[in-house]
Amino acid sequence: MQNNPNQTSHIQNRNQAMIFCTDMHEILAKLQDILSQETARLRANDLTVLAELHEEKTQLIETYSYFANIFKGNRQSLSKYAPDKITKLRLVIDRFQESLRRNHVAIDAQQQVALGIMETITKHVENKQRPITYGNPLAPKANPRHMRATSLTLNVSI
Repeated sequence: MQNNPNQTSHIQNRNQAMIFCTDMHEILAKLQDILSQETARLRANDLTVLAELHEEKTQLIETYSYFANIFKGNRQSLSKYAPDKITKLRLVIDRFQESLRRNHVAIDAQQQVALGIMETITKHVENKQRPITYGNPLAPKANPRHMRATSLTLNVSI
């Protein structure tokens, strides 16, 4: 199958349906492989290779989107000519979606750890920068607009 978004493919026989299902299965297998690599690297906190996977992942996602559109437009033909392949393909799609959920959990965990570290550092820096004075350092500061001198002599001495 050609990856041309301007061309709509119509599946008209069993042979075309089998080829389509096989191609889509291969694309899902490649996406699954990249997703597994990405998830493993996220869990190992190895973010260096993720950029290398990005280009291939982007191309596969574009190809998958193209095939998904063909799938939507040819549901009846695919069900008619290759029902067994469609059933297997749906199982592969379900497994892929579960992998996406696991990947999301790994990314979310990384983000939560990073946010926790940043919050701890911020609190530590704020505590270090807080001036040490008499009284309660957390008490609200006096607003200078409301402070008025009581006499001209006091005003000059300040």
